[in-house]
Amino acid sequence: MRALARSGPCLLLALGCALVAAPARGQEREEPDGFATPPPREKEEPFRTKPGYVQLFATTFVGTGLRFNNPYRLATVLGSDAESLSRTASYVDIGIGATFGNPLGLQHGVTLRTSAALQGVGQVVMTPSYLAWRRWRAFALYGRAGLPLVLTPDVTGGLEASVGGTWFFLGGLGVAAEVVGDVFYGAGTRENAVTTYPVLSGQLGLVAAYEVLP
Repeated sequence: MRALARSGPCLLLALGCALVAAPARGQEREEPDGFATPPPREKEEPFRTKPGYVQLFATTFVGTGLRFNNPYRLATVLGSDAESLSRTASYVDIGIGATFGNPLGLQHGVTLRTSAALQGVGQVVMTPSYLAWRRWRAFALYGRAGLPLVLTPDVTGGLEASVGGTWFFLGGLGVAAEVVGDVFYGAGTRENAVTTYPVLSGQLGLVAAYEVLP
């Protein structure tokens, strides 16, 4: 009992020092330099943290359109004369492209399309375009804005914009539909120094996509 009485004050002093030195429950532990330990990092999405993702495309379409001004040399006149609304010649459109950025969000890229008439007067159009692409699992929507260059029969240029959608039925292979609006510039007439030829087209085809992972 006498030994316990002698050691009692020492035990109480040691217990008090331990309580003072221990951090309170729920408080962050302090490092020797005075900074709190940072909370654990959240799980990072691999595509958001690793640059270098690329998606490559190959496309092929078949389509036809409507021409709204001076539609000579076209397959079918829909109005009363050759200057009324007409259907353009059917055409085939093939292209390549690439997009960059986060595959889980909106991607940006470029495409190069080449179109050739399948009937009537032979005509070849090459169109470099900006491409915006967004995919949700098996479905994707996209838009293009480009500068078509008519190579034959007469060289001229214009403006182009389109919207389309794709359903991927086999991983990277899908069917697509696209609506394309063009304005081409042609030779002048007595009434106009420069004539414009608006064309609205619709086309169906296939899209093959290949992902290059970082």
